[in-house]
Amino acid sequence: MNGTPSPPSGITERGADDARSGADYFDSSEFSLRATIEDTHYWHVHRRAVLLDALRGFAPPEAAGRLLEIGCGIGTVTTYLNEHGYTVDYGDFFPNAVGIAKERATARLGEKVASERRFLQVDATKPLPFKDYQGVFLLDVIEHLPDDMLVLENVRRMLDHAPGAFVFVTVPAFQFLWSPWDDVEKHKRRYTKKQLESLLDRAGFEVARSTYFFTPLFFAAAGVKGLRAVRSAIARGPEAGHIRDLAESKNVDSLNKLVTFVHGPERRWLGARRALPFGTSLLAIARAR
Repeated sequence: MNGTPSPPSGITERGADDARSGADYFDSSEFSLRATIEDTHYWHVHRRAVLLDALRGFAPPEAAGRLLEIGCGIGTVTTYLNEHGYTVDYGDFFPNAVGIAKERATARLGEKVASERRFLQVDATKPLPFKDYQGVFLLDVIEHLPDDMLVLENVRRMLDHAPGAFVFVTVPAFQFLWSPWDDVEKHKRRYTKKQLESLLDRAGFEVARSTYFFTPLFFAAAGVKGLRAVRSAIARGPEAGHIRDLAESKNVDSLNKLVTFVHGPERRWLGARRALPFGTSLLAIARAR
């Protein structure tokens, strides 16, 4: 890794150890469980399709240059973009994630293409020493980190050398939708469009496009939030302690097909470079100033 993350001031000694190991950011034991979920679960299928459409509309493969996903996890999105003509390298804080990403990329892309990609241990809370990237992806990453501004500033400085360089950011939307999923996934916050745009602006980026997505899920998430509140008021049940305990992680083929179909109109709407006024996630595309 490029150094170890410094804990915020006032953090306890145990909290400092967690930050240095990444345990306060994400449960790295999840990576070995995520392959099947990320390959077929509707949330992941729809998100990567939306991202590919947005990237094609913003920077087609021949114009995109070399790209890097920071916080790539097991590399599902990175490999998907590589399969569709882009040159995207793999970066993550956790070495086990990078190892799994490399194995999966080799299996999907073949040894030749995979050998042309970099698999990097990256600590985005430290200055980033890379100088040949035209764009960076931070896909559901900054909500895990204590200082989201610091990470975006580090990415912007890394891109200073490349005129027109850009960042793609996705985050969970609306703090009032906070759920056990956020707790288990060690999120620090959720965002509104205004908050994310302001954050990018203050970090030195100019927002080119931003939109909510997963709009159909917004209604389901709000409804589930209400039901959980009622159930908790009647009889408090056991708290979820792991991703496998959460209903959101259940990977049922019929449900995946149904929800993917329901989100089809949203993908077409967003593919026409239009925005949506609400959803459970946010996408922002911004150029480094």
